[in-house]
Amino acid sequence: MNIQVLYKPSYSVAKVNLSSGESIKAEAGALMSMSSHIQMQTSKAQAGGIFKSLKAAFLGGESFWMNTFSASQSGEVLLAPTLPGDIEKLELNGTIFIQSSSFLAAKPEIDIDTKFQGLKGFFSGESLFFLKLSGSGPVLISSYGGIEVLDVEGEFIVDTGHIVAFEEGLQYEITKFGGWKSFFLGGEGLVARFKGRGRLWLQSRNVPTLGAWFRSELPPRKE
Repeated sequence: MNIQVLYKPSYSVAKVNLSSGESIKAEAGALMSMSSHIQMQTSKAQAGGIFKSLKAAFLGGESFWMNTFSASQSGEVLLAPTLPGDIEKLELNGTIFIQSSSFLAAKPEIDIDTKFQGLKGFFSGESLFFLKLSGSGPVLISSYGGIEVLDVEGEFIVDTGHIVAFEEGLQYEITKFGGWKSFFLGGEGLVARFKGRGRLWLQSRNVPTLGAWFRSELPPRKE
């Protein structure tokens, strides 16, 4: 399998070249195009049974279904995320946590589960769960905006809307930013306080903030 990320750093597309017998699984709706001899099979998002699939779909924010693209002979698949931004290819060898909307594709053998974010994640407007990916092989993550990669050692504070992914060596706590005045009036909500050692991927734009801006621009509702 050979993966190229085209059109970086914005409006990126992943070009996946598959040899005969190779496959890749992707988030539902990610297909842009594919060779005529690539077969697509739609299945439950999790290999661990229907309960695990329901957990990812309704609690993790991910689609209940995923598409697996398999090559009967060499061909290509183009995959594109929903939001305008970048794509990063990771070579997973262990465990990583990914914001639910940032998962794009992975090798089929990689296991996908969910991680509870805590009650404060609900009030932040973010997903209650991160996706937990474990195994070895290529993983594609996507962002809204550009991707910043940080190597954290110690403690680091991140707005929850800018988290894309983080390695298993990092632990986090969801807290409010500053005092209550800053929380309600300063435009900053809840943040994740990361501690430990590991790599952290951030996105330069914030989806909840975009949604709030759109709502503010809508005309007043007529009674």
